[in-house]
Amino acid sequence: MKVMFHFFLAASLVVLPSLCKADGVAAFGVASAYNLVALGTVDSHGNTVISGNISTNADVTGRVAAAGMVLSGTTIGSNLYSDPWGSQAPFDLVSNGGLNSGEQFNINSHGNVYAPGSNGNFNFNGGGHRVSTGSSGIDFDSLRTTLDNKSLALAALTANGEVLGTNHSSVNPSFFVLKGTSSTLNIFDITAAQFGDTNHPLDIIAPAGSTILINVDGKHVALGTGIYYNDQQNTGDSSANSNILFNFSDADTVTINGQFTASALAPFAILNGNAQMAGTFIAAQIGQTGEVHNQEFTGTLPPGDPIAPTPEPASLALMGTGITALAGLLRSRKRRHKG
Repeated sequence: MKVMFHFFLAASLVVLPSLCKADGVAAFGVASAYNLVALGTVDSHGNTVISGNISTNADVTGRVAAAGMVLSGTTIGSNLYSDPWGSQAPFDLVSNGGLNSGEQFNINSHGNVYAPGSNGNFNFNGGGHRVSTGSSGIDFDSLRTTLDNKSLALAALTANGEVLGTNHSSVNPSFFVLKGTSSTLNIFDITAAQFGDTNHPLDIIAPAGSTILINVDGKHVALGTGIYYNDQQNTGDSSANSNILFNFSDADTVTINGQFTASALAPFAILNGNAQMAGTFIAAQIGQTGEVHNQEFTGTLPPGDPIAPTPEPASLALMGTGITALAGLLRSRKRRHKG
């Protein structure tokens, strides 16, 4: 089983060039330019399992992209000033499946939106217009394969940070401390219970400017309190946490009910919550959220991090089968490790 796991992982990495900040290229490709990205999921025959919809009506100060539909009207694009990957975004709002009738959107950026059909209404407060024909400029099938593969490969990386637990913070002994010492990349493995402990907020201690990757194990994951970075809880438009990525490769659901200033990669999960968020949030589907602030992920992920070229149609099913097998093997390995 272990040999097969490494075979599938190696196969997924060998043809996939790395993308990282040092190269001047966004870690998630075009998805890096968006606050909320809903990819959807498909089965081995290409049939939709989870629709790539976004249904929050909370304000989003950055951009939104849905492989399916943006179901609820909201305000978008109020703060694109700190926007390292914005030039890669073809539109500030992408609703690939069109819009519901009567939904109202306030577009506060200077950009355009893509939404086929004529349903929905827009107030373009900074200029811009609606595009309803042609392409959105985002190949969601390729992007989904890419980011599914990325999440699984990141989860397989070996942790180099310490999970210290409580009574290790000089500020608050109840903090649950993760400590990393690398000036470049700190990797942690934690459980859903540790992520969701409402009595012991996560406090990430690591050198400023380092990339922090936190792999969270669990099918149903919920954050009930805020996260801290070097004993501080950064909120709103602060960029202090823009190098922090939580990776939920096992999750079916991710719920954010505590202040969350970091990015999240959960390509197989439905994400929702009621607390303020700031970062890049990528999931299969996104429901109601708290207000979302535009702090795009700017961390540097390791060489060999998989970004796939657009696959030929004949290879999509095979690649999907490989990803499914890799996911099963990864979960099996994690269960054995924790047992």
